[in-house]
Amino acid sequence: MLNRDRIRTMTRLAIYEEGQGIRDDKINGYFKNDYIIGHMVGSFVSGTIACLLIVMLYCIYHYDVLLEDMFENRLSGLISTSLTLYGAFMVFFLAVSFFVYRWRYNAMKRRLNRYDRRLEHLKASYEKEDRHADKRI
Repeated sequence: MLNRDRIRTMTRLAIYEEGQGIRDDKINGYFKNDYIIGHMVGSFVSGTIACLLIVMLYCIYHYDVLLEDMFENRLSGLISTSLTLYGAFMVFFLAVSFFVYRWRYNAMKRRLNRYDRRLEHLKASYEKEDRHADKRI
């Protein structure tokens, strides 16, 4: 006879395994700190590239003003302002990256715990059926 609860549990397990479970399995291959730090390094690189692109666009747009400032040695203020803005942006960007990747890792652990509980529930269901079958014999 079909057990609806068991079918429902197996369906949920299969849906998780085929969808989110594949991504969670990749994340689960890392320790928490390794996962977070690895992604923060990537965030640092991408944030630096974004800042360099913004600086290049600024330099292209204000080319004439920059040439005047360069010949009159007035670039120190612009450079210090640029470095301060870069530092502030990177601190903010890396802090956001830290919290996002920590949240993703913790969410993956919660999903894996839920998956394990469902597997235990399914196992208990089969064991309960086996005990009842043994009593009938």
